[in-house]
Amino acid sequence: MRASLAALALFAMPAFAQAADIPRAPDGRPDLHGYWFSGFLTPLERPDDVTGLVVPPEAQAGMIEKLIADQSEGEVYDPEFDSNPVPRALLEMNGDLRSSWLIEPADGKLPLTALAKAALERDGPKYDDPENRPAPERCIDGLVNAPMAASSLMIPLQIVQTPDVMVLAMEDMEPLRIVSLTDPPQHDALRSRGGQSRGRWEDDTFVIETDNLSISDPGGLTWRGGAFVTTDSRVIERFRLLSADLLLYRFTIEDPSLYRAPWLAEYVLKRVASPVYEYACHEGNYAMANILTAARLDRQNQRRLWLGLRHLHRNSA
Repeated sequence: MRASLAALALFAMPAFAQAADIPRAPDGRPDLHGYWFSGFLTPLERPDDVTGLVVPPEAQAGMIEKLIADQSEGEVYDPEFDSNPVPRALLEMNGDLRSSWLIEPADGKLPLTALAKAALERDGPKYDDPENRPAPERCIDGLVNAPMAASSLMIPLQIVQTPDVMVLAMEDMEPLRIVSLTDPPQHDALRSRGGQSRGRWEDDTFVIETDNLSISDPGGLTWRGGAFVTTDSRVIERFRLLSADLLLYRFTIEDPSLYRAPWLAEYVLKRVASPVYEYACHEGNYAMANILTAARLDRQNQRRLWLGLRHLHRNSA
């Protein structure tokens, strides 16, 4: 499996020439530190009605409108009340506009196993139980955890780089991920939701491997970066500067229980001046209380309806 994934990564590498003028840290490594932003509509998987990786010019406007409609759910952007509009842009790579982050398999679809497909088809989280609400809604799983999810909204990533540690910070509910270049692997019993991320340099590419994940979601799996992970998953990420202002990000997940074959996804982040601010996820969070209250009232009403129908049935008998 790991040899196959390495082959996938190497297969796509020649498409991007390494710039000679990239900034470098005092130790000679590429200097990744700074603020980075994705900001595009393109999803991880290719939409069903799109056939190729590159979106032709005549189809670009239609795809953008469809993706905006899917994200907005019919809402209309009002600049007086919303300072963070959805960008009208697709992922651009080497001058082409992409229909998916996935570049392997060629169809742009995750090679899901029967287990993963069953998880997609089952009932969603229960609305009357806070422990069964989605992890991002409960403010316990953010975009910075491995693998990182691109965001169409203005949620910048900050990278702080030293010879021994790489810190990834995002203006999101899970603000920090600390990647050590020197720590040994953790004991299997020492697990956390973010797992253990260990980094290394392969020439000018920074590679992060993350494992020892602890998943408390129902079914023992959760979404990360648009894909499933379980406690047995290993996430491999690669960061490489294409220029002083463009950062290539590639990732995959090794987990035979979820994926029938290796796969590879990529996108670029652009350097921005916007800093990362504190994210107060639960500050003024009336939504959770309202969701639970409405769900429990609905459950009570269903029970009253059931009791009423049973009473009518007994009287008619």
